[in-house]
Amino acid sequence: MRLSKRLLMNVSLVPEGARVADIGCDHGYASIWLASEGNAEKVIAMDVNKGPIERAREHVRQAGLEDFIACRQSDGTGKLVPGEVDTLMIAGMGGLLMIRILEEGRAVLEHVECLVLQPQSDIDAVRRYVLGEGFSLTEEKACVEDGKYYFAMRAERCPADRQTTWEEEWQYRYGTYLVQKKDSVLLQYLNKERKKYEEILRKFDSGQEENERRRGLLHKINEIDKCLAQMMSGPDCQ
Repeated sequence: MRLSKRLLMNVSLVPEGARVADIGCDHGYASIWLASEGNAEKVIAMDVNKGPIERAREHVRQAGLEDFIACRQSDGTGKLVPGEVDTLMIAGMGGLLMIRILEEGRAVLEHVECLVLQPQSDIDAVRRYVLGEGFSLTEEKACVEDGKYYFAMRAERCPADRQTTWEEEWQYRYGTYLVQKKDSVLLQYLNKERKKYEEILRKFDSGQEENERRRGLLHKINEIDKCLAQMMSGPDCQ
């Protein structure tokens, strides 16, 4: 099965041999890939809507993977038994919704060792949440598909003395893994965002409200510059 670049990025972060719950599975393509490629020991494909989960169930049947993938209509982790899986994969939704799913499924989360997350927004809030829940970010990936930038992370539970602690806002906004790797996709994204904010700034006139917005834009540019400075230090970017 051929996956989109975004889905392939997400499944590549799942640990080999994991017992995975694919939350918001849509048509089940990522779940099928995990089972058919032998990466996962078992997969539970879950979606809140009846239509997608019925299509996922049919796709699983067509792939002959009914013994490896269970399909459940579920709001978040509601139909999961604590300890049933060790990995949650949640992708393609807003970051705040993702946090709500994790928070409401705390009984399940307490038994999970790995999170694979690909927020569509508020990625800084997601990073803050998982770091605050006893996880450490062990890998991140980025890709561009149809002109859109996507970022995914793997977070693994770790002892308190090994938990990640950050002080800078840009670290939560952009992470540090891709910065250290001098990732070319992240570099393109940062330069594009910086240019966008600069173009908005040039359109401003004087005025109290606009001055406040202008300070906000300047702050965002400053955070990007801090991140770029880290990326540009050391060996040349790849």
